Amino acid sequence: MQIEKLIEKIKHHRWLVIGLLIPIMVIALLFVILVKQDTAPSSVGLVSSPQHNAGENPEKGVKKMAGNDKKTTDKERERKDRITVDLKGAVKKPAVYTLKQDSRVNDLLLLAGGVTDQADTKSINLAQKLTDEQVIYVASIGEDRPVEIVGTKAHDDVDSAAAQATDKVNINTADLAQLQKLSGVGMKKAQDIIDYREQNGKFNQPEDLGNVSGFGEKSLEKLKGSVAVD
Repeated sequence: MQIEKLIEKIKHHRWLVIGLLIPIMVIALLFVILVKQDTAPSSVGLVSSPQHNAGENPEKGVKKMAGNDKKTTDKERERKDRITVDLKGAVKKPAVYTLKQDSRVNDLLLLAGGVTDQADTKSINLAQKLTDEQVIYVASIGEDRPVEIVGTKAHDDVDSAAAQATDKVNINTADLAQLQKLSGVGMKKAQDIIDYREQNGKFNQPEDLGNVSGFGEKSLEKLKGSVAVD
């Protein structure tokens, strides 16, 4: 009976009930909206981080890149530390060879498989240090070639060979090893000659050696018949 009375009252005052329910529903809806906004993740100020494969360590990737850079640097350094030499004459495998800097003639001949049976071993200076673009010629027995091994850069080969054939050293084209064949000329004086030549140009006459430090009148007199200019 009480329920029926309550229902009758609600029917009688239904507009009042509806008027009360509407504000309550609006307030509830606003509350739900506010709660959702507070719990939703904010996208403001977020910075995307680099993506990594599952299980991959970011530091490992950095180390890998550093390792690749190091390998590239090592390869460039290795290329700079190499020289290319042209080997000709009485050898088993005459060819153009690439070796490490500071290599000797002996190292080059080992790469070429050694000399032939016809090689004149007196023409070989096994201890001679090689330089880039150098031409090494190993003479055959009985060949009309200079006794010493020919070892110059390709564009100087003809001039230096001609100078050696006349038993004179061409001070305009001779390299460090050839200049040291002169009497009284060691490594320092030979380098002084090359330095002077690079700074002042070619020598016009043998007497111009007097302009190089360490070459006095006595030295010039001693070398007079041993040097030549082109």
